Amino acid sequence: MKSATIIKAIQDFFFEPQPVEHLGLMRVLFGMLLIFNWYMIWSYLDVFWGVDGLVTLKTSLEYGSSWRFSLFDLMPNDPRVPALLAIVNLLAAIGVSLGLFTRTSMIVAYLTLLSFQNRNDFILNSGDIVLRNILFFMMFSAAGKAYSLDRWISRIRYGVTAPAMARPWAVRLIQIQFCVIYIATVLFKIKGNHWVDGTAVYVATRLDEFVRFPVPLLNNLMIIKLMTWSTLIVEFAMGTLVWFKDLRYWVLLSGIGLHIGIEIVMSIPMFEWVMMVTMLALVDPFDFNKAERWIKNHLLKYRYRFNKMRTA
Repeated sequence: MKSATIIKAIQDFFFEPQPVEHLGLMRVLFGMLLIFNWYMIWSYLDVFWGVDGLVTLKTSLEYGSSWRFSLFDLMPNDPRVPALLAIVNLLAAIGVSLGLFTRTSMIVAYLTLLSFQNRNDFILNSGDIVLRNILFFMMFSAAGKAYSLDRWISRIRYGVTAPAMARPWAVRLIQIQFCVIYIATVLFKIKGNHWVDGTAVYVATRLDEFVRFPVPLLNNLMIIKLMTWSTLIVEFAMGTLVWFKDLRYWVLLSGIGLHIGIEIVMSIPMFEWVMMVTMLALVDPFDFNKAERWIKNHLLKYRYRFNKMRTA
């Protein structure tokens, strides 16, 4: 293979314009996750981020990274500041979900989210980190060009009716981040003994602070081993085989099944839903548009039949 062919393939991979409807839907769902995340912040605002909370600003500065960014560090240590930043974060999250001033809303949502996380990083989990990272990449994407008020306003003001197309380089970064998460997870897990010998699911489902309710099937050793090893296989496939078009949707379906199963049995805030929403970035945009047209056509048929029955 010639070097020019390889270079062109890389350029097309990152910069060949593609439809953005799948990214628009991902933005809507991601905005809803940001709103839910805001609700969790607001519910414990004084406890975790208040002036007299469990972790004071002084403690946060002492034990936090010296390279961190947090609006809390730049504003007065006042009881009203956490509430102010939380309200700004909510408005930005709503803007992301509706697609109103989309890029600005994403930037504000990212900066306020990052500020809360750096103000008290003792309570963070993997879901918080992934939420923040994916939001960072989405700031550079064309997520506001579909299913958004920005798009609707453009149609009215400028008469824009052509399908939205954009260079997918930001989406590619999301895809790469997505796969790195799963590959790193598998490599980390196989370092220990529990995932290799098949007992990890048994241990995880005995952690009272994470388990929603006991599942009798998880008392069977063979089922536990099967679920443990199949989890490793699915996660490995999500990081590697998902790049193969013929296997992609089967891999994504298995990943959805894995995350829904974990969400039902265990309470790990946000992570499962963040990963399932991010899977939309792996969907081929042309396949997504075909599915969208198929759904619209069938809805029109049902609407026509319904109207015909009413006028009969």
